[in-house]
Amino acid sequence: MSNQGIRIQTDWDKAIIEKNRSFWLHLYDSDKIRYQKVEINGVQLTVDTPGVDCNISTKRTIRFRDKVRHLQSTFQSPDFRFSSIHKQSRESPLHLNSLDVNASGSLAVSATSDGNVFLWETRSSDIRRVFEGHASEVYVSRFFPSGLVVLTGGADMQLRIWCAVTGTCAAVLRAGLGGTDQPANGDKEPGGHRSGILDVDFIDRGRNIVALDRGGWLRLWDISTQIAISALSVAPRSSGGAVHSNCLLDDVPICCAVKKRVSPEEATSEKSLSSSERFSCLETISSKATTSGVTDKLVAVGCGNGGRALLFDISTSEARQSGPVAHLTLPSGSGSVTSCAIAMANEGVSPDTSSNVFNEYGVFVGGSNGEIACWDLRNCSKPILSYEAYKYGVCSLKPVNIRAQIVEGFNEDSKSVPAFTGLFAAYRDGRVVLRRLDHGGMNNSEDGYSKCLELTGPETEAICGLSVVGEQQSSVWTGSYSAQFFGYRRIAFESLFDI
Repeated sequence: MSNQGIRIQTDWDKAIIEKNRSFWLHLYDSDKIRYQKVEINGVQLTVDTPGVDCNISTKRTIRFRDKVRHLQSTFQSPDFRFSSIHKQSRESPLHLNSLDVNASGSLAVSATSDGNVFLWETRSSDIRRVFEGHASEVYVSRFFPSGLVVLTGGADMQLRIWCAVTGTCAAVLRAGLGGTDQPANGDKEPGGHRSGILDVDFIDRGRNIVALDRGGWLRLWDISTQIAISALSVAPRSSGGAVHSNCLLDDVPICCAVKKRVSPEEATSEKSLSSSERFSCLETISSKATTSGVTDKLVAVGCGNGGRALLFDISTSEARQSGPVAHLTLPSGSGSVTSCAIAMANEGVSPDTSSNVFNEYGVFVGGSNGEIACWDLRNCSKPILSYEAYKYGVCSLKPVNIRAQIVEGFNEDSKSVPAFTGLFAAYRDGRVVLRRLDHGGMNNSEDGYSKCLELTGPETEAICGLSVVGEQQSSVWTGSYSAQFFGYRRIAFESLFDI
C-alpha cells in the first residue's frame, strides 16, 4: 500500500455544528500534499476540487471518496472528550505514558510523567482511585484480565499490583523481595528489574506475567510469591559482559506481547540470527515460585533497531535458555519496532474464513517509520502482509475480530455488517485508523475502493493509549500525549463495506 490518503481537520464535527463556512482537507501522496477546503452550506458539503465527493454518513461520521485514486476514507468524531483528568500546568507540563480500559469499558487507568496513576470512570471522567507508591515516572498501567486488579511499572524498576476496588497496593515486584532461596553465587538468580520497566503482558488470567525493561531483559514473574522465575536477555549481550549487564542504548527493546501457540508448527523455522549474537537466561532456583499457563506460550519482543522483533519460547526452562526461536524483520530492515500485537480467534469469526491465519497464527508488528507487517508463524521467512500507509511511527496495534451484526443507519434503516477481522493502528501524528484484513492483506471492496475508518479528535500528537472494549469490540478509547482522552461509543464498522 502506497503512502497516500485523505486527512481532515480534527474538529470537523465542531465546524459543522457551529455552522462555520468551511474546514480543511488534505489529499496527500508520497511526494506531495494538496491543500483543499470543504465548504459548508447547511447539510450540504462541497469539496473545492473535482473528483472528490463528501457526505455525512451518520451523526458522527463523514465520508470522502476520491474517484481518481479509488480511496474511501470515513472519519468518526468522538462521543466523549476528557481533558482535565490529569491537570496540566505551565510550570511543569506532563504527558501521558499509558492508558488502559477494562473489558466492560466502564473503568480506565492512566499514568502520566509526573508519576500519577488514576483510576477513573469512562462515563463521567470522575476519578475513583489514585494509586500512590511509585517513586518516579510510571511508564505502563494495565488491567488484569479480571478488570478488578491493575498492574503498573515504571522508572523506579518496580511492578506494583493494585486493587481497583479499594485502591490498596496488594504486592510489589522488585529486586530483593519475594524471599527467594539465595544461591551461593547470587549473580545467577534472576532477581528483580535493574532498569525502568517499559511494557508488560499477562499469561492467561495473570498468575504469571512478563515484564520488559530498558536494560534489555524480559522477566517472567510469579505473582503469588513475587519471585522472578526467569530473566531472558532480549537484546544481544557483549562478550565478556557481566551476567546482569544492560544492553546498549540503541538496542533498548520497546514492547512485548504474549501469544498462545496454537500449532506445534509455529516458530519452528530455522534460526537466522547472527552467529555473533549472544543471549542470556537466568533461572531461579527457588522452590516457592511456580509457572502457570506457560506451556503453550510465545513472547514477541520489539527491538530498538534493525526493524526487528524477536520471538521467545517461554514454555519450559530449557526453551527459555535456548534464546529466540525466530526473528521477524520489517521490510525496510530499519528503525525500532514500537508495537507488537496478537489476534486470537473467537466466536465472531468463522474458522473457515480467509482471515483465520491472522487469528490463529499471526503476529503483527509496527515500526517507528510507519511500517506495519504480519507474519504467519508457521513460516517466519517473510510477512504475509506489509504496508506503510503513513510516514509517522506506529504507537499501537490492536487486531479485532468483529462479529456479524445489524446496525442502524443515518436514516434509521438497518444494515447488516458481516463478520470480519480488522486492525486498528495508532500513529505518532494522532491518527487512529481501522482497516479490514484478508489473507491477501488489506482488503479492497468489490467496487475497487480501498476503504478505511479514521477516528478523529486528537491533534497532531502521539497516541499513547488505545483500548478496544465491549462484548462486540465495538467501543474504542484513545489517549494522546497531552493527556486528553477520547471515547467512541460505537465504531462505524459498516463504513468498511459496500452497504
